[in-house]
Amino acid sequence: MDPIPADLVFLGGQVLTLGGGRRAQAVAVVDGRIAALGTANEVGEWIGPGTEVVQLHGRALLPGFVDPHTHFGMTTFEPVAVDCRIPPLRDKHAVIDAIAAAASAAPVGQWILGLGYSSRNGRAPMELLREDLDVAAPENPVCVVDLSVHCAYANSAAMRLARLTKETPEPDGGYYVRDAHGEAAGTLWERAMDTIYGMSLTGLTEAYGEDAVAELVRQNSQRHLALGITSVADAAVTPEAARVYRMADQRGKLPMTLHEMRAGPGFFAEPDPIAQHEFLQSSPPTTRLLGGTMKMFMDPVFPRNAGYQVHPDGTKERLGRPYYQPERAGALAAEASSRGLQVAIHCLGTWAIDLAMDAIGEAIRESESADQRHRLEHFTTPTYEQIHRAAGMELTVVTQPSFFYQGGEKSAERLAESGIDAPPAPLRRMIDEGLSVALSSDFPCGPLAPLAGISSLVSRQTRGSLEPVAAEEAISAAEAVELYTIAGARSMHRETEVGSIEVGKRADVIVLTHDPTAVDPTMLREISVEQTYVDGLRVFDLYGRTATASG
Repeated sequence: MDPIPADLVFLGGQVLTLGGGRRAQAVAVVDGRIAALGTANEVGEWIGPGTEVVQLHGRALLPGFVDPHTHFGMTTFEPVAVDCRIPPLRDKHAVIDAIAAAASAAPVGQWILGLGYSSRNGRAPMELLREDLDVAAPENPVCVVDLSVHCAYANSAAMRLARLTKETPEPDGGYYVRDAHGEAAGTLWERAMDTIYGMSLTGLTEAYGEDAVAELVRQNSQRHLALGITSVADAAVTPEAARVYRMADQRGKLPMTLHEMRAGPGFFAEPDPIAQHEFLQSSPPTTRLLGGTMKMFMDPVFPRNAGYQVHPDGTKERLGRPYYQPERAGALAAEASSRGLQVAIHCLGTWAIDLAMDAIGEAIRESESADQRHRLEHFTTPTYEQIHRAAGMELTVVTQPSFFYQGGEKSAERLAESGIDAPPAPLRRMIDEGLSVALSSDFPCGPLAPLAGISSLVSRQTRGSLEPVAAEEAISAAEAVELYTIAGARSMHRETEVGSIEVGKRADVIVLTHDPTAVDPTMLREISVEQTYVDGLRVFDLYGRTATASG
């Protein structure tokens, strides 16, 4: 292709293309796509009077990070929610005070949403009781979502709106914590939180209005773009969240690509493959909003996940309770696959991992497509045999380095006590087995920054241990970057569009202060994202600079 004046040219950098290991020094962009890459002299021929030229001065140019598992819809509401994290708040009492302050400033009857509280943040559980929230907000319904996203706390006003009484039965796959008199104490586990959490988001959307909520989507996008993330997947999209995304997209408030992994009518509810297929037919993808994935939950967090205790004689004791019986899980996965949907199954514990692979096995048998790339989400405590099995089934694992960083040394002890032969985050083994792996944040359950996650898997250091944990499972920085870019794109069937810097692909690229493959692993967290581009347009600049043309 003969050079034509480019819209954008990057010169004088370390270009990590992630395309077959090739490196370059310069890149040209035309109409939002990569038009050329090579040396500065080669790409310099594309510079014309109106070309914006970015002098990299040795900095690194990478494809934008792809995060294939977040909870973008939940974090969109953070600016209008109460920050319930400890820290920065001191303790449970400070959380209650913050909720009281928000309620006093809100109209009577308006929902109060809290995010980030963790009852496990301390030596003993610190559940927010219904009575605590009643005192804080006597005239407003309150829903506080636990940091795990698998539990919520509600006050009496919220429970009245949800018609939750002493006689309300436990939902299948959920549990209402009750007091000594059998009354719901306000702590809602798993599917038991679906109704109240969904009502809180609907209530806030109505209170603030569609334009304001669309602006919240834009602000959340900007937070991701500032960290170099140009594509995400929301890992549990309800009908209400889907409506919010369309509101934002139609108003031009979605400056990044978002892939919807559709859940059921509630966050944890059983999905309907037929309804999801019909929705895709009636609501086709746009440039920014994509779909085609059905999300299922196989095991809970509360009271524990579905795992094995492996005894010295090799026998396995099942612990916990999965969401689905094997027959039902297999039927759902098979129905989804037969309709062309990718199936993604949340599985934390070893038993849940087996059940998820069994269900996907049914999906594979039903499918006419050889390339649906069904996914195992989290895959947190696999055995070596399960890694081998997943690789043989050609599944995709989407796992979270932040889980390892937040407590890998403790996880190693628990896994050993449970008789599980693999250590936490066995990435080296997964890659060597040929398993398709992508990295993600699961934000807000873990930190959002990709470079922080990459650092922990390369150094094998955790928040609680400077000594490497299971050092034999370390991967290189180059491998980790690939897992957060092209591998993430591949997990969403988007590797022909994004994930690497190759001619013809979308110019979703980022400028980093340093080449992450050329620094000490302990310094990876110190690398900054200076600029982010989507379709060749600068959407973030660390220093607030504006684009300038060469002439």
